[in-house]
Amino acid sequence: MMKSALLALALLVAAPAHAAAEDSFREGRWAEAAREGRAEATVQSLIYAGRANLWLAGYETTEKARAEALIAAAERDFDAALAKAPSNVDARLQKAVAIGYRAKLAKSPGLAKDSRNRFVAIRDANPENPLAWSAVAGWHGGAVASLGGFMAGTVLGAKASEFEAGFARVFQLAPRNPAYRTLYAIGLLDLTPRNAAKASTALKGIETLPAADAFERSLRDQGARVAAALAKGDAKAAQTLARRLSAFGTLA
Repeated sequence: MMKSALLALALLVAAPAHAAAEDSFREGRWAEAAREGRAEATVQSLIYAGRANLWLAGYETTEKARAEALIAAAERDFDAALAKAPSNVDARLQKAVAIGYRAKLAKSPGLAKDSRNRFVAIRDANPENPLAWSAVAGWHGGAVASLGGFMAGTVLGAKASEFEAGFARVFQLAPRNPAYRTLYAIGLLDLTPRNAAKASTALKGIETLPAADAFERSLRDQGARVAAALAKGDAKAAQTLARRLSAFGTLA
């Protein structure tokens, strides 16, 4: 009887650890999610920890060195998750995102190609995964926007057509996810303000779409802000806002 009571008590004490990490992530308490996820050290909690660190690095950090440190911490979280579950798709995808973030800050073609190759391999093995399609599409769009079509194609093999085709598939797989709508619209504007009408169409009614967690809510809010800017008819101003809302747009 005493052993059973002690076991029940241990389970009650242990149970909130996962809930705490997940709840913190869902509610947007990013630093707490990172700490709690790492402390729990399950595959899923480590993914939460890494994703929280990537959000902080990309969207809430103003110093490059701090962003780099957060990305490194996220990679350690994903590596720890992959050590426990080497085939976990979410951990592999997020590891590739972290490499892509490093590539962007370091302006490294080698790291950029590494992240793309990982995204493509995951997408090809998981063709029903909208995040994998979005990652490949976003990689192509971001490369072209950063380097221009000719240089992006020559140096990295990036193509604007892959951006459009990839997101077309994303919207077939996840038509009501607001995060993908925002990422697509911001990517369109990053490429050229001439995409204003297309971006506006993608964002129509975005504020009504359901969000599963703080990540999706935050991107939904970004999309609503861009939609409001587009509604004013100043495509260049909307592009400026979209770039400021993109990952690392807050860096000084």
